[in-house]
Amino acid sequence: MPLSQRSASRFQAILIVFAIVALIALLPRRYAILPHWVAYFSAFCMIAPMLVAAVLRDTPVLRRVERISEFAAVGAALAFNAFNLLVAAYNLVENPGTLEPVPLFYTSIGIWSGNFLIFTLLYWLIDSGGPDARLSGKAKYPDFVFPAMEDEEHVAPGWGPEIVDYLFLGFTTSTAFSPTEAMPMTGRAKLLMIVQSSISLITIAIVAARTINILK
Repeated sequence: MPLSQRSASRFQAILIVFAIVALIALLPRRYAILPHWVAYFSAFCMIAPMLVAAVLRDTPVLRRVERISEFAAVGAALAFNAFNLLVAAYNLVENPGTLEPVPLFYTSIGIWSGNFLIFTLLYWLIDSGGPDARLSGKAKYPDFVFPAMEDEEHVAPGWGPEIVDYLFLGFTTSTAFSPTEAMPMTGRAKLLMIVQSSISLITIAIVAARTINILK
C-alpha cells in the first residue's frame, strides 16, 4: 500500500490523541483519579509507534507492535475514563457535600468529550481489521457499514472511511445514544456502541444534570 496513505491514516489518528491530551490540559480543575502525567505517558506510548509506522516500511513485526500499543493505550484510556465516571457518580450519591460544582462540571465535560474521542480511535482500530487492512483491500467483512459504501454516484471511486467518519460516528453515538449514519454489523461493534452510549448517558443524566442543580 502507498506510504502516503498509511502516513495520512496515522497522522489523522494522532490528531485525535492530541485532542484528548489537550482536553486534559484545558480542564485542570476537574476531578481525576490519576495524575495528568499518566495520561500524557499513555498518549506517548500510542503516538510513538504510530509515527514510526507512518514513516517506515510496513513489516509484520512493526504492525504487530503498533497494534498492541494502540489497543493497550486506548483500552487504558477507556478504563480510566469509565472508572472516573463511576467514582464521580458514587460520590454524587454517597458524598454529595464533598463535591464542588465547578470541578464537577469540568469533570463531566472531560468524561463526555473523552468518551467519544476514545471510541473514535477504537472504531478506527477495529473496523474491518484496522486501517492497514482497509487500505490494502484485504478486509472482507466491515464492522460498520457507511452509506457512502453503497452510493457510488455521490462518492469518489474506492471510497473508504477515514478518521473523520469515525469521529462523526463517535460523536453521534454519544449524543443520540444510537446509530445515526453507520450501522454496526458485528457483535463487537454493537457491544462497543452499547458501552459508549451507556457512559454518555450516565454522564449526562447523572453527573452533568446533578452539577447544574448544584450550581442553581
